[in-house]
Amino acid sequence: MKTRLLLFLLLSVGVVLTSCKKDDDEENNPGGSTPTPTQGTMNCKVDGTDWSASLAVVATNSNGVFTVTGSDANAMQCQVTLMNVNGPGTYQIGGSMTNPNSGRWTASTDPADTYSSMLGQGSGTVEITVLTDTKTEGTFSFTAKNTAQTTVSVTQGSFSADISQ
Repeated sequence: MKTRLLLFLLLSVGVVLTSCKKDDDEENNPGGSTPTPTQGTMNCKVDGTDWSASLAVVATNSNGVFTVTGSDANAMQCQVTLMNVNGPGTYQIGGSMTNPNSGRWTASTDPADTYSSMLGQGSGTVEITVLTDTKTEGTFSFTAKNTAQTTVSVTQGSFSADISQ
């Protein structure tokens, strides 16, 4: 039950982060057509299949909590969350019940299709190569499980995004 609640909470945070956008579309786009909200790139392989964030990429770094999330128009989403980040470096994801760093893959809007490495459900690494007040870049890979204990492998991941203020 705790795992399901935690997965729901992570999914909710990811949706909120990717849906927030400043209401200045008309000012920046006087023609009225809707611009693409992507603020960066995120790519990976999920169980060997290529995936790219085509809808939005959002990165935040506040009070030592770093998150980068990518979404596509088919409700697929990839997210990496790291605690105590204060600069570029290599960070471990999951691997134990006490490591709060996590990777999450969401394959659809069905909660059963959310895979997380939290609470020892998977492991991996994130290498942040660039981290400034305004930009981040890096690579990642991780394994994660859903509530049915099915494992997903996310490999060859990369991201480049503006830091949301």
